[in-house]
Amino acid sequence: MTCLRKYCWRKAPILGTRGFSLLELIMVLALLGIMAGVVAPATGRFLDKLSFRKQTAALVAATRYARLMAVSRGGVVAMRYDPSAHLLSFSGAVEEKKEVELSGGATFELRPQTLVFYPDGLATPGRLVSRRGSSFQEFFIDPLTGIPVRQ
Repeated sequence: MTCLRKYCWRKAPILGTRGFSLLELIMVLALLGIMAGVVAPATGRFLDKLSFRKQTAALVAATRYARLMAVSRGGVVAMRYDPSAHLLSFSGAVEEKKEVELSGGATFELRPQTLVFYPDGLATPGRLVSRRGSSFQEFFIDPLTGIPVRQ
């Protein structure tokens, strides 16, 4: 041991005291593996919920689009959903079709089958229902504003 005034230090041997032992490394890797096993299923569920929300947001956006086209073009716009072809069709002031991408096991309902949006912002009352498994989101079309409101 070498001492210089108040500070002392030992000279460490070159082998055996630096780094981690093999047992310590194996324990850390085992803990990381256990944590990854716990986190992976939760991440999968989160991503499923996120894709469902994204799908529902796209459907609500299509409804707002129909209202916007009716108001901006000054004509009536009818929005229909074809469940067999997964198509939203807009007719009247705008003639368009948009494909609806539904993720695995998801369904979409439009009640009544045709929603009509008027140039003054009014709309026929209706409901949008998006379902997947046990989870669902339902929106009511406010007849006075034509805007979808979450239930």
